[in-house]
Amino acid sequence: MRKGWARAALERFELLKRWREYASIVARACREVLGEGCLKVYAVGGAAEGRLTVLSDIDVVIVMKSPPKDCLNVLLGVRRRAWELGLGDEVPLDLKLMTLEEFEELRRRGVFREVVEVGTE
Repeated sequence: MRKGWARAALERFELLKRWREYASIVARACREVLGEGCLKVYAVGGAAEGRLTVLSDIDVVIVMKSPPKDCLNVLLGVRRRAWELGLGDEVPLDLKLMTLEEFEELRRRGVFREVVEVGTE
């Protein structure tokens, strides 16, 4: 039997409220996959700004020491490891890769109004 839209929206919002837990899993996966190449992991967007809605996703920025040669494979590797660590397919996650310089430029321009550094608790 199909879920109604209200129930699906409520379930999605319950997932989104656990954004810190999910971002922490991504941070751990990033450090395991990239090692020293992973400088920092940040939550940005609605989660960091405290304005999540049922239409939101969880925006996570992976700040790397240097630009990867193959962004797609890096993202897939981090996402795959995060799944192995317990991040479910249903988690609405948007991973972004950038260098420290790119990240700082976007912060300076106000693209990321709030950022939350994510550890690997």
